[in-house]
Amino acid sequence: MKKLSLFAILLGLTISLAACSDDDTIAVAQNKPFQLPEKAYVLAEQSRRAIVIRDAETNQNVWSWDPYTACVPSAHQNWFINPSEVKPVFNKRYILMTASGGAVALIRLSDHKLMFYANCGQNPHSAELLPDGNIVTAESRSGEINTFVVDTLKVLGMKANTVKLGNAHNVVWDQKRACVYATATMQAGVTALFRFKYNGDRNNPKLTNQQRIYTFEKESGGHDLFPVVGAEDKLWLTAASAVYQVDLSTDTPTCEKVYSLPDIKSVCNGPDGVLMLSPTEEWWAEGLTNEQGKALFQMDGAKIYKGRWMIDNTFSYPVKHELLLGE
Repeated sequence: MKKLSLFAILLGLTISLAACSDDDTIAVAQNKPFQLPEKAYVLAEQSRRAIVIRDAETNQNVWSWDPYTACVPSAHQNWFINPSEVKPVFNKRYILMTASGGAVALIRLSDHKLMFYANCGQNPHSAELLPDGNIVTAESRSGEINTFVVDTLKVLGMKANTVKLGNAHNVVWDQKRACVYATATMQAGVTALFRFKYNGDRNNPKLTNQQRIYTFEKESGGHDLFPVVGAEDKLWLTAASAVYQVDLSTDTPTCEKVYSLPDIKSVCNGPDGVLMLSPTEEWWAEGLTNEQGKALFQMDGAKIYKGRWMIDNTFSYPVKHELLLGE
């Protein structure tokens, strides 16, 4: 056997590393720590199976992650087909995501590290962090709310427990009332909002005490559920015909139609306005709009499914939000 030259060894090492490097030239190729812009969007971009952060002022993409450049094992890469949720968590230092291929994942921005991932079913649409760092997901095809024990040392996880909830598309943790919210599609296509308690068991996480707390008598297809920034007792809810705000300030929740906009895939507000994903092609678009339908940007060829402001969510998480599971 011929001896390999030092050049050949180094060349092979370079090729190997390149195969698993991120294409983000700002944060990786220049070997600089990622600096989050003052105003930014995070996007579920399905054409590249990627999570993208975009500077809202310069309209430039400044960070991206995908399962290929992140070296997700090839047997699991298809789990990341069609990203379907993006939530900034742990004081905007991580992204919690799901993808329609089955993935739920927690990604660290600073170095693109995949901290945890698992398969949560056939068509997950959303995920949420629980107070102990565990994760709950909503999966629509089988109608499941699944809980996961998050272990950042093992990285790969699996379902811990499952609650059936028809056509589940969303999950939100309410730290003030210590509960999880999710919507379901009832008989005759009617949408209802449910509340669950969390048992707080780090090693065997379960949702209990399922209660229907609001029923939309003339609405179907509950889709996105997300806190209203600046209103500690309200949630956005998008459905087939309109965008609503659910008021949780009393024992009996109330609901108000805010925008008569159909089939909105995601809604999020912040100090700089309202973001929406209003599909222009089937279920995606090339950019986000505001509540008046004005385009905020366009990414040619993109298939964006959800977009959110990169801001802290104090409805669900403490002001100082730490990852306590080891980094």
